[in-house]
Amino acid sequence: MASDLITLLEGAALTKFIGPAAEHYGKAALERAQHLGAAAYRYLANVGREAAPVAPNVLVPLVQAAALEIDETLAAKWAALLANAADPEKQIAVTASYVEVLRQLSSIDAQVLEHLYTKARPDDRSILDWEQAPVYTQEFPAALQLSPTQVSLSVETLLRLRLCTPSTYKNSKFDGGLSPIPSPTFKVCPTVFGYEFLRACMPPLV
Repeated sequence: MASDLITLLEGAALTKFIGPAAEHYGKAALERAQHLGAAAYRYLANVGREAAPVAPNVLVPLVQAAALEIDETLAAKWAALLANAADPEKQIAVTASYVEVLRQLSSIDAQVLEHLYTKARPDDRSILDWEQAPVYTQEFPAALQLSPTQVSLSVETLLRLRLCTPSTYKNSKFDGGLSPIPSPTFKVCPTVFGYEFLRACMPPLV
């Protein structure tokens, strides 16, 4: 197993990864970082792989952010992101940008994102078509048991982070020769970045 994850699991010199969080949040932050390493190890063990070294520009901010995460759903995503970063097969290229994006998501944002890509199923189409296949989000509040405001705010966050994009789809029957107009949050499209980010926040596959 890679030395950096051994450090997380054993708790040795863990403060060098957590930095200021260790001083302010003490034992709880250390325990969350240890749980992060243990969960990442389990995810890789489940697919029969051992961890490879993780680039410091990904590992350090990832552990710092995860050590402060108290939401269990998001904590699992941090562990999956670490597991994918440490996956020796590198099925997903985890970059520092993924760490920064996950840091900005709430659990509701993550829920809306997953539902959006379940509806979009971009894997069924050419990459070039993803951003021209709108998903209508008006049914999201009922499906996710959220308020319309919660969904709208989450979609705004996803748009800002480029996890989805305003629809530019044109229906020639109705739109004629009009230029595409950015649509409101009830009509959005998947992006390659959003799809790959979502994959990176799920446990590695065989």
